[in-house]
Amino acid sequence: MQSKLTFEAIILGICFLVTALVLAPIYLSIGDDYPFYFENGIFVFVFMFFMSYLFLLRFHWFAHLSWPKVIMIFAVIPLLLYLVDNVYDFQSFLDQEGIYSILDKLNGKNQGGYAKYIKSEMMFFWAGAFITSLLIPIRMIVSLWRMRHRNTV
Repeated sequence: MQSKLTFEAIILGICFLVTALVLAPIYLSIGDDYPFYFENGIFVFVFMFFMSYLFLLRFHWFAHLSWPKVIMIFAVIPLLLYLVDNVYDFQSFLDQEGIYSILDKLNGKNQGGYAKYIKSEMMFFWAGAFITSLLIPIRMIVSLWRMRHRNTV
């Protein structure tokens, strides 16, 4: 059990590190003007964390427990609503104010690159978080079935 908790801590550390690395260029270039740090961080973190559950479930601490899997099946429903709401807010911001409204500190040559980076990574990690959130209940149901019928994860 100790090794499984260590694995979980390593996965959490990797998720936090990747989230920080993805958001670092935005923070270093425009600072506090970007209003979507939290939402963007959630997208990156959920994507990375759920990917570990999809592919490495047998190494996690609850691999042979049923109740965390049942909770995860239903817990992703509000998470999916949260993800959709936040991507709608981001799209509304892009449509109403535009991405260049927060990039006015940068010179014109760098604005295009940062605008493309922000939009691309936000939509990439949102799509990844959304898809993995849709797949987690399926993976948990398959794992519950395997536990019951094959005694595996």
